Amino acid sequence: MISIIVFSKGRPMQLHAYLESLLKYSDAQQKWITVLCCEMEKIRYEKVKKSFPEVNWVTETRFETDLKQAIAQANDYIMFGCDDVVFTRKFSLEKACEYLKTNEQVFGFSMRLGENIKPMPENLSKDNEVLEWKWEGCKEAHYNYPWELDCTVYRKEDVLQLTNQKEVQIKNPNYYEAMITEDNRSERIARKHMASNKESGCAIVITVNRVQETHQNGFDDSMMTDIYSLDKLYNDEDNYLDIDKISQMSNDIIHVGAEYFILKKQAKGYSQNRLWKKKAKALQDKLLRFPKRVYRYCEKRKYLSGAYENKLHILSTDETLTALENMNFSFLRFGDGEIAIANGQGIPFQEANETLGGRLKELLTVQEEGLKVGIPYYYMHPIKNMNSFVQNFAYSLGKQRKYLLANCKKENVYIDTALTQVYQTYGEYDFDAYYTRMQKLLEGKDVTVICGEGVLDKLEYKALDVCHSVEYVYGPSMNAYSHYDKLLEQAKKIDKNRLVLVILGPTAKVLVYDLYKAGYTAWDIGHYLKDYDAYKKQRPRTEAEITQFYKPD
Repeated sequence: MISIIVFSKGRPMQLHAYLESLLKYSDAQQKWITVLCCEMEKIRYEKVKKSFPEVNWVTETRFETDLKQAIAQANDYIMFGCDDVVFTRKFSLEKACEYLKTNEQVFGFSMRLGENIKPMPENLSKDNEVLEWKWEGCKEAHYNYPWELDCTVYRKEDVLQLTNQKEVQIKNPNYYEAMITEDNRSERIARKHMASNKESGCAIVITVNRVQETHQNGFDDSMMTDIYSLDKLYNDEDNYLDIDKISQMSNDIIHVGAEYFILKKQAKGYSQNRLWKKKAKALQDKLLRFPKRVYRYCEKRKYLSGAYENKLHILSTDETLTALENMNFSFLRFGDGEIAIANGQGIPFQEANETLGGRLKELLTVQEEGLKVGIPYYYMHPIKNMNSFVQNFAYSLGKQRKYLLANCKKENVYIDTALTQVYQTYGEYDFDAYYTRMQKLLEGKDVTVICGEGVLDKLEYKALDVCHSVEYVYGPSMNAYSHYDKLLEQAKKIDKNRLVLVILGPTAKVLVYDLYKAGYTAWDIGHYLKDYDAYKKQRPRTEAEITQFYKPD
């Protein structure tokens, strides 16, 4: 009755855990599963393919075409899956299909929701095994989100109808999920109810991957968890996610963090000689990591002592906002991503680019009337009211601080990069006053937004509703600098009386500067629209949630 369509890119270890846990905790069979696998250089899927030989493995050539073919070949019910999902409790796909068959008002049967996921909606209809609720009009996060690709069972007929009605090209799973939005879902989804197992959700989403080298992950602060490191751990060192231990951990949220990323090593029959060699190698690795741990400890102590506070002149968040209220200027902002690009590295939404890196480095020293450059105030100033995730992140920024000290001008006055992501940065803050002031800056203005296609599709609360008019110019959501000449040409066609808001990652910095030189007022608005939406929804700011927030859209 059911087909399972799984999306995977760059995560063979995590995909192994998805398939292993699905087959262990459900009545699924390998032959029901199709994996759409997006191959990447230096990422090896051969091992996981051999481990699950009856799965239908499809190497992605064009996502939309491959997706539609998989849907066409599917059975009457479809469950989509993503490779960062791990199943943790017993569930029955057959029972889920039967429930949909006998309850026409139910759109999907979720395997990730249940009484453990808080807060719960009030309009619950309960029986001994199943929760059912009306998603339309529901205010509780996750319960008001009927279309998702983690682990919900849908009717094939509904999936086909939604897919065929899509308005933009489906380039990847993010685009596919984003085709249903807050604005169109009531119109496009006729069935207004959802259902789940009653006692507990049966799956979690473990958000740990970092593609860039600028972030490290908390489950082991001496080890990188980018997809290439995990590929080596899985393919070369025989590590796996320990689904048994993961299943023993409780959760009251869907997206969990690094503490759930528990590794185990496949047991092997080692000779005594080889066993001693492995122990010696493990000891050597610990000794090699020890200086890094000492460095991080010393860096943290130096940062907390205030040793960096007077090295550069950076306005605080409030001072930056006051400056923006009192003066008319363009601004661009630097963070760890821009520093990575300037150092010749790549980040999730912008591959390494020497030309872009060079321009970014030059912009750090710019001091012109009518233009402000931002760097994070908290990089240099220990702030007590940051949320714990950002605070811990700040401790490990020794390389970034060193780069800024070497490449910024001490005589320049910099604004605070965090101006556009206050809700994600602070734990305690007068958020109401801040957003009132920011919205006042936008109120009544004619605005043109330059952003990646699809990056704003999921926003429920629209910060730009206060503007007099809003127009959009779309560029690539990934690797925007590869289309820079065309973007700049399009941007220069905008009326110079309009305020230009740019949301294009590192490329935004260069574009704002070039537009400023051409006579425009342009703001590198970054994550502000998403941050405003998260604030209005009062989203929790756990490690997992903040990590998810900064992922590419």
